[in-house]
Amino acid sequence: MDDVPIVTANPVNLIIKKQEEAPKPTRKDRIKESLKNFFMMLPLALVVTLQFFFLGKSFGSFSTFPLTTYSTYVMLGSILLVLMFSQMLMRSMIYSTIAGAALVMGIFTAWFGDFYTPMSENFRSIGLIIKSAWTRKDIPYNLLVTGSMTAIIAGITFAQFFVSLVVKSFFEILFGKEWGDGRVAGFGGAIALLIGIQFGFYSYASMSSDTTDKLVWQRPAVYEPVERFVTRTPGNYILGADHLWIERENKIAALDLKTGNIVNSQKFKPAVVHKGVQRSMTPVFCDSEALYGFNRDMSMNTWKTPYPASFPNLEISEDKKELFNNVPLTTRIVDGGNKVFVQYDYGFAGVYKVDDGTQLWFKQMDLQVRANRAFPDTYLEDGYFLEAGDMLVISCHNGLIRCINRDTGEQLWQYQHGTPKVSGRSQKGFLSRDEDRLIAGFKSGEVVTIALADGRKIYQASNPALGSNGPVYCRGLQASLLTDEGIFHKVEIDGGKNIYMANVLPRRLDLVPVVQDLSHGIVAHRDEIIKIDDEMRDAIVIFKAENKIFVTRPLFEDKIMYIGTQDGWIYCIHYGSKHEKWRLHVNGELQEDSLTLLDEGLLVTTRSGSIFRFKRDF
Repeated sequence: MDDVPIVTANPVNLIIKKQEEAPKPTRKDRIKESLKNFFMMLPLALVVTLQFFFLGKSFGSFSTFPLTTYSTYVMLGSILLVLMFSQMLMRSMIYSTIAGAALVMGIFTAWFGDFYTPMSENFRSIGLIIKSAWTRKDIPYNLLVTGSMTAIIAGITFAQFFVSLVVKSFFEILFGKEWGDGRVAGFGGAIALLIGIQFGFYSYASMSSDTTDKLVWQRPAVYEPVERFVTRTPGNYILGADHLWIERENKIAALDLKTGNIVNSQKFKPAVVHKGVQRSMTPVFCDSEALYGFNRDMSMNTWKTPYPASFPNLEISEDKKELFNNVPLTTRIVDGGNKVFVQYDYGFAGVYKVDDGTQLWFKQMDLQVRANRAFPDTYLEDGYFLEAGDMLVISCHNGLIRCINRDTGEQLWQYQHGTPKVSGRSQKGFLSRDEDRLIAGFKSGEVVTIALADGRKIYQASNPALGSNGPVYCRGLQASLLTDEGIFHKVEIDGGKNIYMANVLPRRLDLVPVVQDLSHGIVAHRDEIIKIDDEMRDAIVIFKAENKIFVTRPLFEDKIMYIGTQDGWIYCIHYGSKHEKWRLHVNGELQEDSLTLLDEGLLVTTRSGSIFRFKRDF
């Protein structure tokens, strides 16, 4: 019998096989994938790391990032943006951290050269350095610099690691875990980004100045020793007729002034700090034991004169005898390059002949006060020393001014100011000259006119508001001065009647230097150059360099002025028409004494010791 299908209300249950899902990757799988990606990206990561290192060298060569300059913060902000975009492209904690450290190391290499060696040496000898500094009451600048470098590298490394962790997590949360690690496209994008930045930075550095057209020769130098980055260290520049003699860490050399080539060099350990470029017939250098004289091409040491082993009538307590140091504080070339004035500690000084090293005299000139060698600018101040014919005038502690014969050391006269101290501290007078008269400006508000011939006080202008911040400019019966508050005064030297005054620096900042030449009526502060107009009796801004800080002492030739900024820019300006003739940039930081006029050029020295010669034509 055939089967008959029976209709039922129950549907037929069909068995459908589900499609198998891929197993979720485990933590172990993700680690394997990350390691695989790490090694696959290794060649590209090495390229990125090298790019960051050389980009850091470019930044470091261009600027030392002075903290008082606005452009420093613009550059630092740009560097942070570069690091951030690179992080987003690479998305690798390890490689991003290494890249950030490479950038900082590139900057330090541009500044210090081999900075690893002094870092390791200083940390190995940290106990001895601190003990020596404590004994001599000095500041261990070498430890401060190397310690800061270590802290910066560690800080950047930690910050890069932390930021890369945040970036990696952000991409994983937003796009999925497979986006947590960078790929070829990401690293390629980082490489392209850095190439563009390097090219753009190079174009800016080369096209924004006339450096290439004006440069005659250059001799770059790094900060050696490392403490030179924050303070003046032993060394000297001496300018001759055809040579520039230089004294720097572990070496002295004679350079051909026309070509910049080294004529001769010798090993030497300088021990005396100097300021500016001095002029002499032949070079004289100072180590820790003696003065040394050389012939012009420095092929031969012609004489050696040891420093005095003891100072006559020096009174030092038993517990401070170990602090005695007979190494000079500084030296100054006098008598047109034929003699050298040597300033010792405890108020002693002497004069030596440059041609044979003969000591002409050695005596006490000032109070027996030990100088603080940790702050050399206190005894390198040019306003406390003046040469007038065969006389040397020295401003001493407690308002005392001595005039001595340059060749014999005999005291010709002395002047004792009536206000020896200000706010309980000893004061010295700033010295300047007006023909046969000496002008002394004191912080206490007096401007005293003294006869150079016999030390007679001729005039005195007294007003508490006349506390000068430097040497007073005087012609005839009128004197010009600038106060610490930035107020310009023109007064009569007989009595102190104020002819007029002007607020020259309404935007004054205490941490930013003020450079001036009142003989030309020029004051520079922050990014402005101000001209003091006697006819209008006002101060007028004649030039502004946006976001710069003027620091070099202005130099003049007729109506042309040369002045430089802290971050290495030098301007040639006609200060009558206020027209900029040219500007150029040097790799390095400038300071007050960085510019020197040559017969047919401009000599530039940086804080690190780099030397440049430029043409001045326009």
